[in-house]
Parts: sequence; structure tokens; C-alpha cells
Amino acid sequence: MRLVILTVVMLSFPSLAGICQSPRDESDTRPNKPEEAQSPEIKKRFPRRVVWVSEYHFTTEEKRLLEPSTSDQQQVANILRLPDTRLIRLFPWARRRRIISVEDLGDGRSPDFNTNACIYSFSKERHGAGLNGYVDPRLGWAELKLGDGKFFAGFTGESLGVLVALGDIPLETVTAQAEGVRGLTDIIPPADYLEASALSKRNRAGFEMDRFSYGSSLPVAANRTYVLRSTSNKRADVLIGFRVIRLAPDGSVTIIWRKLKTYPKPEWKRREE
Repeated sequence: MRLVILTVVMLSFPSLAGICQSPRDESDTRPNKPEEAQSPEIKKRFPRRVVWVSEYHFTTEEKRLLEPSTSDQQQVANILRLPDTRLIRLFPWARRRRIISVEDLGDGRSPDFNTNACIYSFSKERHGAGLNGYVDPRLGWAELKLGDGKFFAGFTGESLGVLVALGDIPLETVTAQAEGVRGLTDIIPPADYLEASALSKRNRAGFEMDRFSYGSSLPVAANRTYVLRSTSNKRADVLIGFRVIRLAPDGSVTIIWRKLKTYPKPEWKRREE
């Protein structure tokens, strides 16, 4: 059947946008940019790269889409009893657009849904970039991204991310000292941006160690267990184990994850320092 596409121009037709989107409750309200943000005094206080960013807030309908199915929750109920363990769903990355399909409207998705539902912060335990207020938008606070059939790490500014696939092994058996994980556990954060840049290039190229392949991106596969070391300057440094328990036809992925270790917050010199 021919797909019917509705073009919603948010800025020109606010009343039409209100009709096409489902009503939002108070928890869905997105913070507005303060009026004083345009004043010359405010602009002088922040570096050129710092701008006002409003954090994305998922609607009630979108939160339902992100909720793992009941069957998936039952499947891993015993593992979820372990400390620092969560079950989440990620949707594949999609470029922000102003064209909304009938399917999107039926699901209650906004044009910004996929650009936020594809990324997740284990340290903050929520989807999205985790930015709000006057910030450098490059320095998002998220550690894992889903897109093009791959997991990505170290995709925000001043962050390093390394992934390793351990194969089809139970997540609950993975520790910080497990075979294949020690290559991540022993990583020492860089001292400055030059060292960070060199490590970032190595991670993007990928490398071998003790019969395991490491890199900042790896293909997604069902029933496979991964471990991630994410080190973000002045934000967080965590070691995360996660397992894909469902790979849906729409490209969404349900994973169960455990925090294996938390390191002291790293801090290295930036280029401008």
C-alpha cells in the first residue's frame, strides 16, 4: 500500500503541529530558552562554542516505545535482581527530519525521537545526550549509540570508547577481570588532548589483543555479550557489560546491561588550555 506522508512545518503552522502530536503531560514539558539568553551580557560570559541547549524530553507515547516488552523482562528477571543492572531498548539512529509518516503519528513519535532514542548514558541511566543549559553541544553525556547495524562508543567530544565482543556467554558471568575484559580494565586515561587524539584514532581503526578484537564500533548481533569502557573528560569513566537479548525487525535492540566498574572521573588538558 502506498505510504502516505504528512509534512508538518512546525514553525509556520503551530496549530497544525499541535493537532498532529499527542497531548503532553506536565512531565513531558520541554524547558524553554530563558529570555536573558539573548542579552549581550550573557553571551560575553561564555566561550564561543557554548550555546543554549534544551534537553530532549520523551513524550508518554515515546516512553512506551522505549519500554522493553513484558516477555523480555520476564526472560531476564533473575539477572535484573543483580545490583547495577538494567534492561533498555534502543532505536537505530535516524537523521532529524520534519516529515512525519503515518506510522510515526500512530506511535506518537516526534521528529527528534530517533536522534535521542539511539543513544544512552549508562552513568546517567537515561536516553539522549544529557545536555541542558549553556553547554558545548559537542560534549554530550552518552556512552553508547546504535546505528547502521552497529554499536558505537566514544562518539561525543572529548570522549574515548572501546568495545569488545565476548561471544555468546552469560552476562552474569562477566567481571572486570574476565578474559577479553582486562584489555579494557587496564586502560589509563590520557593526560592531554594529544594523547587522547592518538587513542581515539587507535580505537576507530580497531586493534587486536589476546585473541580479541577491540574498537569504537562493532556489529550488532543477537545473543552476543559485549563490554564497553567509556572515558569522557570531566564527565565519567565506566566499564559496562551488556548483552543483546532481542534484535527486532525495525532495527531496535533490547539489551540488558551491568555496571562492572566505576573509575575516578578523568580529567585531561583540552586543546585550548
